[in-house]
Amino acid sequence: MPFSVLAGAILCCAGVLLLRRVAGTRGRNPLWWLIDAALPLIGFLLLIAFTARPLFSGIVSCMLCAGYAYADRAKRRVLAEPIVPTDVFQAFDIFRHPQLALPFPHKGRVAVSVIIALSIFAGLFYSEMPMAIWSPWWPALSCVALALVIWLLAWPLREPAGHWLRRAGLVADPLRDSAAFGPLATLLAYALLARAERAMLQARVSIDQATVAHTLQPQSNPGNGPLVVIQCESFFDARRLHPSLERSLRLPAIDRCRQTGVQWGRLAVPSWGANTVRTEFAMLTGLAPEAIGFDRFNPYHRFARMPIASLAWRMKARGYRTICLHPFDRRFYGRDQVMPNLGFDQFIGEEAFLGAQRINGYVADVELARAGREILRDHGGRVFLFVITMENHGPWNPLPAGTPGLLPNEIGLTPQLRSSLEAYLQSLRSADTMFGHFADSLADLASDGVLAMYGDHLPSFPAAFKYFGLEDSFSDYLVWRSGHSHHGNEQKTIAAERLSELISQARER
Repeated sequence: MPFSVLAGAILCCAGVLLLRRVAGTRGRNPLWWLIDAALPLIGFLLLIAFTARPLFSGIVSCMLCAGYAYADRAKRRVLAEPIVPTDVFQAFDIFRHPQLALPFPHKGRVAVSVIIALSIFAGLFYSEMPMAIWSPWWPALSCVALALVIWLLAWPLREPAGHWLRRAGLVADPLRDSAAFGPLATLLAYALLARAERAMLQARVSIDQATVAHTLQPQSNPGNGPLVVIQCESFFDARRLHPSLERSLRLPAIDRCRQTGVQWGRLAVPSWGANTVRTEFAMLTGLAPEAIGFDRFNPYHRFARMPIASLAWRMKARGYRTICLHPFDRRFYGRDQVMPNLGFDQFIGEEAFLGAQRINGYVADVELARAGREILRDHGGRVFLFVITMENHGPWNPLPAGTPGLLPNEIGLTPQLRSSLEAYLQSLRSADTMFGHFADSLADLASDGVLAMYGDHLPSFPAAFKYFGLEDSFSDYLVWRSGHSHHGNEQKTIAAERLSELISQARER
């Protein structure tokens, strides 16, 4: 074997070792080690086939592994989770919405790193002599072989591979599985398992749209008032961070409705810091992660690409108009294709908010309240409005000079972190104002309207939460009904998938 081939293979393996080190992989099973190294090795061999330069191929493979390790480590630090298969597909959103897909890394450093890497690749390519006369047959045969392997795993071997992987002991916990089996082996296993079990799991929860149309109930049913559910970006009651915030952070509308509402408390959500659609799907469908299987990391990617039983479908069966209001790109997360499958008649996106007030680059919550009140007024009582807010999405930019702070001076946060947290707290006030507007609208419209609000996940403030000693990942929720005072209502901690059931029960009271 030529020295350059051996050196390239060693560099490729070094990249795999770096990935396993970042993941804290402890497993030493040689089969899983080989599966974990499969993607880099395949990439290494393909590069040799296309370039006939093994040293260049090894260096590129190693650097690609290093880039993946950097991204994996960054996601672990910011979102407490390693890279999962759907992240790979969602990476294309970087080009459409870099403020969402790349909110935390320094963009200048990323751009400089990419330019440096490309320059190094070009220099290495031209400085290494090919080890043989290049032939187009090698790349062609390599691509055919790779396509054959993918086809076998996707179709004929899908069920046997899925059965073997399930017996291997993967538990759908990315942190634990990547430490036990390796980061890339876990990535491959999750993708194969999701595909192997998807059809069976979808069949259990799918819905026939024609059946819904034939089961429309008369308008004299009890609980005919409007239903408004607000998924509030990064919302939680931050007053539990520090006693001083009980005095400085006023949320009067939320507090008033808690006192007279149906139920409120903490919400166990399936993500931390991001991945909104996990909580969104759980609330709308009532499905626990186990019912979605390995599609749980982004149910909108493949699982919800067919009609799925949901709160919106139940409301349609009662003759309600179902509307989703989200002041952002309707294509993000594929919502434009998914929302009809979840039972929504209409999906209103960012196009309805031209010229609207923005905070931190996103449409302000008060603008959603204004648009929502118009929808409620236009459609009367029999409407289900699902609102997805954006104002409090990170990263949080510094507040304008002179804005009164809510954090006491003795709290020892860094200036940058303090500034971001102050901006977050100000947007919590905006969320409270929005909630109050919706509560007033329902009180004016009907005596039996139901209003619910919940946080999709906690904001990504790992350093601040560590400083304050906040160790849980619960957001908060509140369910309120107009015209009814439920004094002595219960404060309960529930899972996100229980929320739609609670909302339905509130409508029947």
